Amino acid sequence: MKRRELFAVLALCLLSAAAGFGAWRWWQVQQAAELAQQRPDLEFRDLDGKPHKLSEWDGKLLLLNFWATWCTPCLKEIPLLVEAQREFGPRGLQIVGLAMDQRDPVEAFRTRLGINYPIMLGEVDIISGMDALGDELGAFPFSVLIAPDGRILDRTSGGLSREELRDWIDGKLPM
Repeated sequence: MKRRELFAVLALCLLSAAAGFGAWRWWQVQQAAELAQQRPDLEFRDLDGKPHKLSEWDGKLLLLNFWATWCTPCLKEIPLLVEAQREFGPRGLQIVGLAMDQRDPVEAFRTRLGINYPIMLGEVDIISGMDALGDELGAFPFSVLIAPDGRILDRTSGGLSREELRDWIDGKLPM
């Protein structure tokens, strides 16, 4: 009998430990998910080297678009972003382009495509920013939509179509 009791106690201890670990792990995942939904206050540099924190655009619906001049889907998406900034900017939309590239090619594309929103520039800090904002693929373009209060509303890898972009913005801005 003693041996059975010992095994029962050991089994109960193992079961309790497993349940405790499972509960602790679930709590950690929930905490990480909650934290991941709030925008980190990352800092990037504009084309002139001036630093800008994402909190600079608090109070606006912020669409961050990570791109590069050598990325064909990025270049197809930019005219849609220019159009969206022109149409929805007066209502509170702020698009910010984050280019993983050098200044000269970005400046040339900015002029050629008529980009009407701020562009930040970098290499390592752009990749770090993508990671911090939940990019799982590491591919361009990568876009993140952030509410005026800093909550991350949506993320997508790959180019946005006109309809997808409008769906992202629709209903999130005052009339």
